[in-house]
Amino acid sequence: MSSDPPVPALATALPWHREELESVLAEGQRAHHALLICGSRGEGATQFALALAAALLCEDPATDGSACGRCASCRWFAAGNHPDCRWIRPEAEDPLFEPARSAKPSREIKIGQVRAISAFASIGAHRGGEKVIIVETVDALNSVAANAMLKTLEEPPGRSRFLLVAERPDLLLPTIRSRCRRVVLRPPSDRAALEWLLEHGDVGREEAGLALAAAGGEPLLALAIAEPREAAAHRLVLEALEALPETSPVRTAEQLSRLEPGKWLPLTQAWVADLARVSGGAEPRFLPRYVERLTRLAGRTGLGAILEVETELRRMRRSIDHPLNPRLFCESVLLRYCELFEPN
Repeated sequence: MSSDPPVPALATALPWHREELESVLAEGQRAHHALLICGSRGEGATQFALALAAALLCEDPATDGSACGRCASCRWFAAGNHPDCRWIRPEAEDPLFEPARSAKPSREIKIGQVRAISAFASIGAHRGGEKVIIVETVDALNSVAANAMLKTLEEPPGRSRFLLVAERPDLLLPTIRSRCRRVVLRPPSDRAALEWLLEHGDVGREEAGLALAAAGGEPLLALAIAEPREAAAHRLVLEALEALPETSPVRTAEQLSRLEPGKWLPLTQAWVADLARVSGGAEPRFLPRYVERLTRLAGRTGLGAILEVETELRRMRRSIDHPLNPRLFCESVLLRYCELFEPN
């Protein structure tokens, strides 16, 4: 595999995805050569793909088709070096990627990566079985790479299985979608997500509930938010947003721009989304702890204006990975937000 799995042992599907995993494994050799796994990574889509890959490569699977965890194949897979498996993803998400000094890791999957897996699939399997290629996430393919992937899926070499993880399958070429069988992963219930987070995170029930709300109900993302360093950055951003517009957006931008845009911009979007919900008479979805502050702010502006800013923030997020000047980018976002509260 091209990099270590994000979990320390042989991957297993999270509890709320086990039914889908058993359904796919029950198909056996009849399963489609390309599966489009539609689901959020914050809800466990990556773990599902890894568990499925381990099961397909296992040399002594359990009666339900899942990986045994004991054979040589499972040991190699758990160590991240199975010779018949490749896992590709954007350079920026690969912990083993070492960029050139002047280069910034790409958040796209490039054509060279697709050509590499095509060449890999065309060679016979080391263990005499199938080859498995995991693409995470396939909606990160740039246009040239997407066309190369289409050709590979049209003429799959050898006994190869493609597991394509897609958070936004609607962004894929229709021709790619049509050559795959969809596996739609259901999100966990609120109760299942909370119980999982309490079991795996060092958090109390109230803190877990707040982390899940901030993560939009995605337990793996909530687990990351609850990690001490992430939690400190999370609080810093929310305290800064709470103080606006009374505090200077320029000074606030000076403080927040020390963080990566990926830390503060999604939280700003969540704040504005909840401001819109409160303005429309609903409860906040992401930040229930701040309902009083959001309610006061909603009384100082209008729903239409808030929705305009929400739309602009979605557009601005496209520049999150390559702002020309991080501080000016932060200033422009916060100044636009503060315009909501200026008198007409």
